[in-house]
Amino acid sequence: MIKAQGLTKRFGGLTAIQNVSFEIAKGEVVGFLGPNGAGKTTTIRVLLGFLRPTAGTARVLGLDAWAAAAQVHERVTYLGSDPTYLGELSAGEQLDYLASLRGLPPGAWRAAAERFDLDPTVPVRKLSRGNRQKVGVVATLMGHEPLLILDEPTTGLDPLMQHEFLGAIGEARAEGRTVFLSSHNLPEVERTCDRVAIIREGRLVEVSTIEALLASHSRRVSLTLVAPAPAGSFELPNVELVNGADGREVLLMVRGDVNPLLRRLATLDVRDVTIATPDVEEIFLRFYGAGSEEAAS
Repeated sequence: MIKAQGLTKRFGGLTAIQNVSFEIAKGEVVGFLGPNGAGKTTTIRVLLGFLRPTAGTARVLGLDAWAAAAQVHERVTYLGSDPTYLGELSAGEQLDYLASLRGLPPGAWRAAAERFDLDPTVPVRKLSRGNRQKVGVVATLMGHEPLLILDEPTTGLDPLMQHEFLGAIGEARAEGRTVFLSSHNLPEVERTCDRVAIIREGRLVEVSTIEALLASHSRRVSLTLVAPAPAGSFELPNVELVNGADGREVLLMVRGDVNPLLRRLATLDVRDVTIATPDVEEIFLRFYGAGSEEAAS
């Protein structure tokens, strides 16, 4: 559904994205992660044909995203991170206008508007930030295009509406539709997406399934010992002693197979043990926090 190959976009002397390559298959929900300025929105605008790549190619639904942008737009639903509307129209009038551009009948938005508790009679200019976002969400969900490209779609929505939106994305996947979802909300990515792509300073640093991403990073093992462990007890392959070498409270990081550590723990007097699998948020912060150069490599 999407194939980016070596995508690079420069604005004068500024390189916004460089050598970005990934593919998205039909029916996948793929999360696109990165902080502000990492290149998420630039990548999306290139995929939609709003920007011409400096180098590389972008194909969407088998079509060249730049040369065939009009044909691509006929089969894609897009929600930007900060949508704007014709302020003198009511929400319902705005949605009818957007529906007409997509060949949908008047009122095609009503079921989605009811689901997201959107009052269609209020002028858009009087809507709060969250309710303006609801207009965009409703517009996104009122059609049946095979590909949804969403840039920070839940920004401004309250937790209940975020939950409802995630349910709608699950329904879209069940219908065989494809979703490319840029987000800062890491828990929603973990719950919703099949795969995740992490971008850092314009370069992709990771493309992986959620399961593989979690499995490839260290587990956190917290120990409470009855007596301090003998010196060298935790000198094992893929085990890093974070703190507690001389005490009863020990924190370890374990990458890969935990069985060697479990066998070692069987020789110690352990009062309590906790093994925590990292979540997507923790992994994401490793790419962007201290040591992120090593994580990226």
